[in-house]
Amino acid sequence: MNKEILIKQLLYRSKHRGSKETDILLGKFAEEKITNFSDEKLNLYQKFIDEDDLMIYDWILGKYEVADDYIQMVDEVRKFHNI
Repeated sequence: MNKEILIKQLLYRSKHRGSKETDILLGKFAEEKITNFSDEKLNLYQKFIDEDDLMIYDWILGKYEVADDYIQMVDEVRKFHNI
């Protein structure tokens, strides 16, 4: 898939999650950061946003232990939002 198309799809999916809170957290993060992601990081982000919306929100807020695959991604989102 074309990288530009993938980025557009991921941006859309980041902003239209199902809950406004996660839309904001992931949407703002993706708007600012996603264009600088490597192909590997884009693939990881794609897997990350395939996870359940509530689980992502709880990981970001520290309510649950983050799945090992996503520790770095969640840390980046937290740092971006000063959480």
